[in-house]
Parts: sequence; C-alpha cells; structure tokens
Amino acid sequence: MKILLISTGGTIASKPGEDGLAPVEQGEALAAQVPGISEIADIEIFNVFSKDSSNMHPDDWLAIIKALYLNREKFDGFIITHGTDTMAYTSSALSFVLRDFDKPVILTGSMLPMSYEETDAKYNLENSFKFMRALLDRGQNGVSICFAAKLIHGPRAKKISAKKIDAFNSVFYDDLGRLENGKAVIAKKPFIDRATLCSSSKNKSAVRFANDIMPVKIFPGFRAHYFDRMVDLKPAAIVAECFGLGGFPFMGENLLSGIKRATSLGILTVITTQCPEGGVDLATYDVGQKSLKSGAVSGFDMGFEAIITKLMYLLPLMPADQAGEMLSHNFCDEVGKVEI
Repeated sequence: MKILLISTGGTIASKPGEDGLAPVEQGEALAAQVPGISEIADIEIFNVFSKDSSNMHPDDWLAIIKALYLNREKFDGFIITHGTDTMAYTSSALSFVLRDFDKPVILTGSMLPMSYEETDAKYNLENSFKFMRALLDRGQNGVSICFAAKLIHGPRAKKISAKKIDAFNSVFYDDLGRLENGKAVIAKKPFIDRATLCSSSKNKSAVRFANDIMPVKIFPGFRAHYFDRMVDLKPAAIVAECFGLGGFPFMGENLLSGIKRATSLGILTVITTQCPEGGVDLATYDVGQKSLKSGAVSGFDMGFEAIITKLMYLLPLMPADQAGEMLSHNFCDEVGKVEI
C-alpha cells in the first residue's frame, strides 16, 4: 500500500526548548524513528505546517483538506500526525467534509514527544499503519483516530486525559477497532452519507467553517442576564452545556426568555449535556420540554466536539434555523439517538 504521511506538528513532533515543548520535527524525522512502518507501506511525506494543536484554526483544517485532495489519486490512504489537544475537533471537522473522499484517513499523535525514551509516539504511529492496512483490506474508508491500540471513529472521539497515555475515548459509540496480539482488528464500519450536501462542496477550495458559535456551561444560579448579554453579541449559534438529559433552568434565574429572544433574532440555541454518558433527551422532563418550546434544539447523543464542528460545517451553507433542523441528520454516524 502507498501511504502519504501528513505532518502538522503536535507533541509527537516536539522537543524541549527555552519556553517548554514545541513542535520542531518534520514528518521525515518522525518516520525515520519508526523503521517498522516502511515494512508495512510505501511512504511519502507531506509537511503541511508545524503547530501545537492548541493553536489550530479552521484555516488549518482547510490546508489539510487541500493536501488530501491534491494527493487523492496518488495514495491508497492518508495518516496525519497531529497534536492531541484539538485532535478530536479536527477529526470531527474532516469527517463532515470528507464524506465523499474514497480513501481512509487516520489521525494519530502522542502524549510524549517522539524523542523521549518512554514515548508512546512510535507505538501509535506504527499502529496507525497496521490499522490502515486492515481498513484497506476491508475496503473501508472514513476518518478515524488511532491512539493507545484503539481506532476511534472521527466524529465520536474525545480527549479525556491531559496526561494518561490512553488519552482518548469514543463518545456514545463503540471503537472501530482494537489491536489484538499485535494485529489490527476492525470490528465496526460506520454509516456515511455520501450524498447530502456533498454536491455543494465538490469544490473543496470553496469549503468554509463558521466560527461565530458561542458555547456556555450552565451552572446552578447562572444569571439570566449573562445569557441575555450573549444573545446581544449575536453569534450564529449558542451551544449550552446543561444538566442531565439537557435540563435548562427556568426557576430562580429564568434562562428561557433568552432562548426565545435568540430564536426571534435568528440565533440557534443547541442544548447538550455536561454528563459524559447518556446524551440528551429533552422530552423526558419539563426543564427539557420548555426549552424545546422556547425554540432550542437538541444535541442528541453527539459529543461536544461533533456539535461544534457540525455547526461550523453547516452554518456557511444555510440559515441558522435550517442548520438546527439538519443537526439531527446523520451524516457520518456522529448522531445515533434522535428523540421522537
């Protein structure tokens, strides 16, 4: 198999400097330190940029997308080395845009730099090539993350630890694959809608991501006045991380009036949950139903990163109210539990 290794920086490419760790190594240096991968694939390198992923911007996603499409016909698959801090955002954003891309894309990185003796970088990078071989053998594409012997579906990934080697989990979704006795085993094939909105983005140079989205984490006593001030800023969408199944307070501090005013101004309000498991069901309690009746929409069982990047993908293509309706549409197995 012929694989393009795309380097973007991150911890995997970092070395200690005067101000701490910073990405300095290019893809050639990374590949040279994992000789086993050249036995698995014929490899070429493409260095897009070198950034700590905390500095990632939607324009950087566009640079990665451009690199993928420029090299689409030359390679069987693509492996992207990336910083871990925003890897789940990148994998989710790419998942929405690359639904009509007929080659597998795997993101990987590490919690410790490649240059460290105890690094997990070599393990993750070599496993990425093993999973790539397994995907190609199955004729399976899509975007995924390889980390700590797991293959995680792109729009379902979440970084759960800032220190542990096993830093990523799959949100409300099974892992796509696992390493078993050194062999990559694929257990799941995600659904991918290769038609809806794909025709509008055939020219990938025209893809845009909105960033006028405002997240807010609700807490007991959160002032309705603050929510009103957010509405005054007129973002395209507000994503509210609420309680339990999506409980949005209306007693003491009544935030519902803020949702109503946002709706009247064409601002979309999305309700998600602070809980790591279970997703949102706004039909169960009155604190959910009242927010629906006020004009909010549910984030269902999507992870936070998927909600944000899905909105970033949808909002340049349609008005906010239509984007709210499309939030429940399953583009690439990023949403599975839709309330009736």
